[in-house]
Amino acid sequence: MKMPALPAACAVATACIVAASPARAVLGQPIQAAMAPASQAKTATALRRTQTLSAGVQVYERATGDGGAIREFVSPQGVVFAVAWSTRFKPRLEDLLGSYHAGYAAAASEALKRPGIQRQSALRAQDLVVRASSHLSTFTGRAYVPSLVPLGFDAESAR
Repeated sequence: MKMPALPAACAVATACIVAASPARAVLGQPIQAAMAPASQAKTATALRRTQTLSAGVQVYERATGDGGAIREFVSPQGVVFAVAWSTRFKPRLEDLLGSYHAGYAAAASEALKRPGIQRQSALRAQDLVVRASSHLSTFTGRAYVPSLVPLGFDAESAR
């Protein structure tokens, strides 16, 4: 017996909508902006503080609709200086990087000119470092702003 295509199409559409829900952390912005009520995004989940690291860095985590997570690293001054993600669908980097996205887009465009399949990338653009990789349906990465990293904190440990 052949299954109707409608339920499968609905499941795919729902997964895309959930995965495309906007990320709340924005590099260089105060954490309060990320903690604003999520009334406009029905699929958004609560931001919760998960740990305190060296140099007074606070880590906040938000679950994504695809079972992954986006972590936000916040300086003692309350500014998001790094984000890290582990998701099934590529996150909207425009939302995560905010005003730093233009520099990233330019560096990514140059990187795409290199021949071959690239499953891992490391880009440095102006005052931004982005390291990302993908394998099958897993996207992981991190981005940070070196000038905003608190003294005594190793930005490479932001995962």
